[in-house]
Amino acid sequence: VAEHTIGLMLALARHIPRAHAALSEGKWIKSVLEGLQLSGKVLGIVGLGHIGMEVARRAQAFDMHVIAYDPAITPERAAQADVDALSWEELLCRSDFITLHLPLTPQTRGIIGRAELQAMKRGAYLINCARGGLIDESALAEALNAGHLAGAALDVFENEPPVGSPVLSCPRVVLTPHLAASTADAQRAAALDVAEQIVDVLA
Repeated sequence: VAEHTIGLMLALARHIPRAHAALSEGKWIKSVLEGLQLSGKVLGIVGLGHIGMEVARRAQAFDMHVIAYDPAITPERAAQADVDALSWEELLCRSDFITLHLPLTPQTRGIIGRAELQAMKRGAYLINCARGGLIDESALAEALNAGHLAGAALDVFENEPPVGSPVLSCPRVVLTPHLAASTADAQRAAALDVAEQIVDVLA
């Protein structure tokens, strides 16, 4: 999931899907696909659990400044990972990229709505590889269509498959069909975990 998150971030920043689609159609549109480098940008991580920490570690390798919002994480724990723990409001307005790594609960459902999108820095990017219900997709479509956000990348959706979702026809989006944890390596690791736990119980 952490690797997929970074992959989506790069795809957004460097217009990779659009560049591929244009070349496949015989179009050379290099001049309109100027990207942006991750180095020096601020990454806001919402949810600094295991996956959030792994994203932070990978983003730091790109020389990004990592900030986070997670009420369950102490400032000391965040500092150990070289991450600045900030308030929700600070994270929204300071981040160039925001990535969500939260469970879907009654408290987190719709955590990114119209007000939060408007509070984000103009030209920022939003990434969600966690749970679809965290984002109000209609509000996200409005923010993208209005040009307030520079782009968004979603691996998860309110309804899957996302038939009729307004984000499907938005500009500057990268969409994948809930693939973040779908690697052969991850499936083997999960199976091994289960087997080891059964052995532990039987022992």
